[in-house]
Amino acid sequence: MFSTKSPIVFFQTVVSSISGYISLFFILRFIGPFYWGLLSYAMAFGGLFSFLLDMGFNTTYLKFISGDKDKKADIKTYAVIKFALNALYLAIIIGSLLIWVYVLRRGFESPIEFWIIIAILPYFSFQSFIPVLNSYFRATFQAYKLSIPRLIESIFRNSIFVFLGILFYLDIINRMSSGIVVVMALIYDISYFMYFIMLLYSGRPWHFRSSGKSDYAKYIKFALPLSLSTTLGIINLSVDKVIVQFFWGAIATGALYADQKIVSIVGAITLPIGIFLLPLLSGSSKGSVALDRDVIEYERILSFLITPFVLAFVLLSPFILNIFNAEYLEYWPSFSVIAVGTYIGAIMMPFNSSITAMGKQWMIAKISLISIVLNIILNIILIPKEILGVRLGGYGVLGATISYTFSQLVAYIMYKELHRNLSHSRTGSNLTKHIFIAFPTAFLFLIAALFIKPYPFLYLAPLILGGFLIYLGMSILTKEITWIQVMTILKNVIPRRGGELK
Repeated sequence: MFSTKSPIVFFQTVVSSISGYISLFFILRFIGPFYWGLLSYAMAFGGLFSFLLDMGFNTTYLKFISGDKDKKADIKTYAVIKFALNALYLAIIIGSLLIWVYVLRRGFESPIEFWIIIAILPYFSFQSFIPVLNSYFRATFQAYKLSIPRLIESIFRNSIFVFLGILFYLDIINRMSSGIVVVMALIYDISYFMYFIMLLYSGRPWHFRSSGKSDYAKYIKFALPLSLSTTLGIINLSVDKVIVQFFWGAIATGALYADQKIVSIVGAITLPIGIFLLPLLSGSSKGSVALDRDVIEYERILSFLITPFVLAFVLLSPFILNIFNAEYLEYWPSFSVIAVGTYIGAIMMPFNSSITAMGKQWMIAKISLISIVLNIILNIILIPKEILGVRLGGYGVLGATISYTFSQLVAYIMYKELHRNLSHSRTGSNLTKHIFIAFPTAFLFLIAALFIKPYPFLYLAPLILGGFLIYLGMSILTKEITWIQVMTILKNVIPRRGGELK
């Protein structure tokens, strides 16, 4: 399944990530870290309220559409729920902004931030409707229809960002000053509207069946236990940047968001497997012991794929950040820490998906709640210098990444132990094998960081590529992967289009 369905998703996510890195380079180098920080804050502010667009229904929909035979009713039910959630989201966030600015007479670090936030709202709205369509493609394993619209959207959006960076560099649009951030927000709106339309077109004809009260009741009953943890989880994704902005300003906020964007390549690598995990586990008829072996195998595959990237991020962090902007060099420790947290979050996916597939959403809610509350508390303790005269950590961006990584570790331990208890099996994990496989690559990166100091991209790029090739060679020698498997994956990177709507 993964060898034939995942490569096109892998191709799409990697190409999208590369185009995102290129656009990030042009934004940070030529438009500037301050304007990037303003956009980062607006994204975080809109994201802080975006829990209203989910409330646990995204996972609920994917769960039901992966297992139910009547997918037409699922699509109709979820679409109606999404319309209601969107109306609630827009009403609350616009109302909050108006009260903050015009009733309470409060403002932001920069007056333009109000309009940037208003401009970015359609992006969140369009983004919330996308799961109505692409979750169906996930559930029916239609990788081509899932991936191609996302690829086109990403290339389109990032190409425009590159073009804006060039115009700024040539002093053609410098007079726009902070207004350029509003333009960038509108580009997000347009590109995600295009993304939604392409998904709608590629999946035609869509068929809906009228849904009744029982359908909505089923969704609400399943989503209710997830709503609290999902809500806090979404808040958790943005609250660190909001706190950093309040206490440390736009440059630090942009640095944190840049850290998160750069390590997102880990998500690009794991997405081809993670995207099909819940549908596969939901539809599985295997016994608990066999299912446990599958979950542990998924954990091994994810760890195997992302280990060399995490090594590069941890050991070469100053040199990677320098490529984008030298102003971010002081944030290299936070970049290393968040890379570790991202690794932990990636290998946690199989256990989370397995528990969701078992219908144990209340248990997921409890673990998520513990992890999220822990992260938020640590953010409040570690990021600010002081609150109400109480002296706190004052670690800024580093405090945010430490909080994230520690809470991910706690969640991973709890999810893995819960999965083992529910499956009544304790299949041994062999992640430690990757330490041996990765040792030569880690040694190369460490020596380079200490003696070569590859700040120029022309030194850094071949160094990382060489490290990855050493890792691949060690993996083949230790039979962690075979040459036949490598060739099978490469041959399926762009598979034939298949899978029609049913």
